[in-house]
Amino acid sequence: MTNNGNLTSKVCLAFLMIGTALSASERTATITTFNVPNATNTFAYGINAAGTIVGYWLDSKNAYHGFVRATSGAITSLDAPGAGATAGLGTYALSVNTAGEIAGYYSDSASIYHGFVYSTTGAFTTIDAPGSGSAPGKNTFAQSLNDSGTVVGYFQDVNATTHGFLCTSGGVITTFDVPNAGQTESQGTFGESINAGGTVTGYYADQFFVYHGFRMTSAGAFTSIDAPGAGAGPDQGTIAAAINKAGTITGNSSGTTTEAFVLSSAGTFTSFSVTGAGSLGVTSTAINQAGTVTGYYGLASTAYHGFIRTPAGVVATFGVTGAGTKNYQGTFPGGINQTGSIAGFYTDSSNKAHGFVRIP
Repeated sequence: MTNNGNLTSKVCLAFLMIGTALSASERTATITTFNVPNATNTFAYGINAAGTIVGYWLDSKNAYHGFVRATSGAITSLDAPGAGATAGLGTYALSVNTAGEIAGYYSDSASIYHGFVYSTTGAFTTIDAPGSGSAPGKNTFAQSLNDSGTVVGYFQDVNATTHGFLCTSGGVITTFDVPNAGQTESQGTFGESINAGGTVTGYYADQFFVYHGFRMTSAGAFTSIDAPGAGAGPDQGTIAAAINKAGTITGNSSGTTTEAFVLSSAGTFTSFSVTGAGSLGVTSTAINQAGTVTGYYGLASTAYHGFIRTPAGVVATFGVTGAGTKNYQGTFPGGINQTGSIAGFYTDSSNKAHGFVRIP
């Protein structure tokens, strides 16, 4: 393992409050920035209860490598066996569970994608869903895993139609399709997140290329999710992104505006935006066990900022010191754990990406 020599600093946060006042811990949050050694860009995405962070980084040849960052700040690079090592190819780590098992995917030298699980003993297991295509840019994409080691994701078949899959810790793969999901190229079912009880969320594109979220129980029962106000035209609709242990789902809806939402296990929708969000709208990326949501929003100037929304509806916004302020630069939270720590990345004024962790 290599320590990356992190820079830790108190940052000034700009807050927007809706409802009751923010807690003292929110007003004194600390952000630590980090870079993988030898990386030209570092992208952090997932964080577990202990504060272990996973993501991926880009080298000088524009090849991708996964990484895991311990709470001590020590970083280990991850390269799946068979991963390509040239521009645009490599390994992407996206999700880490309580035990420290990691899920993600890699592209091989033929640009074919395969899912993987990386164990706590350092062993890689490749996941190829039955029926996945073998053309460049196709195949299997693992997105999330729960504490039982079950992985959810999606794959593309020979016709470029997308289907969901589950892979148990024992390697048993089950594929699934949401009823009414389209069955042509770029349509189909996208599995995104799985909770401790085995309930899955994600989204599907119907035959008209309209997006709808879904919830799938561990028994295989589906519920379609359409947020109030979601558009019904091509490339509009509802995207469900993440689910917590209680079954609360967060995601985004697009139509005349782009908003985020929280959907309770009982089916109650709460849509929300962030004051000052511009045409880029609000994107929700993660939810923790308490129901706190994180994500990012775009200002009219096209810069992005992070946000946190508590279960009570209190919203705080923040930006990492050094984040750029132009043309899709800014702060991009990716994951949030049970204690409210957030992992993500920011892009600077030179469009270089750096990892961060925000601890309340």
